Amino acid sequence: MRTIAFDGACFGDGAITGVGRSFLNALTAYAQTTGNDCLLLVPRGASVEPIANVRRVDAPRGGLRRQRQLPALLRALGAELLHSSVAAVPLRSPCPTLATVHDLPWLHPEVGEPTGWWRRFATVRSLRSAARVLAPSTMTMRDAVQLLGGRGPRVELVPHGTPAPTPPARAEAERDGPFVVLGDDRPRKNRGRVAAAHRLLSAAGQPVPAIRFVGPPGDYVSEADKSELLGSCRAVVHAARFEGFGLPVLEALAHGAPLVCADLPPLREIAGDVAYYVDPDDTESIRDGLLAVHEDRALRARQVADGPPRAERMVPERTAEHWHRIHAEVLA
Repeated sequence: MRTIAFDGACFGDGAITGVGRSFLNALTAYAQTTGNDCLLLVPRGASVEPIANVRRVDAPRGGLRRQRQLPALLRALGAELLHSSVAAVPLRSPCPTLATVHDLPWLHPEVGEPTGWWRRFATVRSLRSAARVLAPSTMTMRDAVQLLGGRGPRVELVPHGTPAPTPPARAEAERDGPFVVLGDDRPRKNRGRVAAAHRLLSAAGQPVPAIRFVGPPGDYVSEADKSELLGSCRAVVHAARFEGFGLPVLEALAHGAPLVCADLPPLREIAGDVAYYVDPDDTESIRDGLLAVHEDRALRARQVADGPPRAERMVPERTAEHWHRIHAEVLA
């Protein structure tokens, strides 16, 4: 039995969103099939639901405290490997580390998301100090390789996963709920343009469903309530301007929800030919997507049927299989 510490730094900033949820999904699946001793390091004060076969350990929060205090904590726990949910890992760890890089927006200046030099510098240092770097999409994997510039560890593609819902997806005829937008209110999520597209339909007298924005800070819901929304909504709308992965798209597919989706490489990697793709920088394109999915019953029926089989390619068990293999290689 090996002692594996999992760094839950992603749980330290309030409500659990995509990064934290995908990490919990995979850790739950991993813990069910491993013979290792699993420890979850949780920032003090954070709330995380218990996971079978995983022991919770209080850990420091904040970048400077983590760098100073995590090495001593790992030594005291006898950890043989630290698997981090984020890119930031202790530079002087007493054991090998795995870093997870979710996105690198400063390599995409068209997104217009400024990132300070210190964060860029710290990210490069952390990734180069890791034994292996995990990335959830091909685009992010390539970005990480570019950032490292040929120096540092191997970067591996390890997609996130989401479990199949219970009960299974509902039929198209039962989907009479609102358009649902999952995600926080950062500019990259494009809530303003989606809302404007919906207003264009309403102003034109189009009888379309209401739109509901689900996520912090204003409308955070439980996993059970989110599953109910995904099971009954008219469609999921994910018109983000930038994504390193895009968990809401995968969750929509798993629930058989019709899907209007930004035409971004990571989202095409998840949804394939199931989604109706739009230009996230064009309000009229988003408007046309909303109208098409709302009015075209045959399109919705195809998406409802094709979504769950597509999502079966990215379940937590497959993510856990990658983790098992990588852990064994690093610890060999």
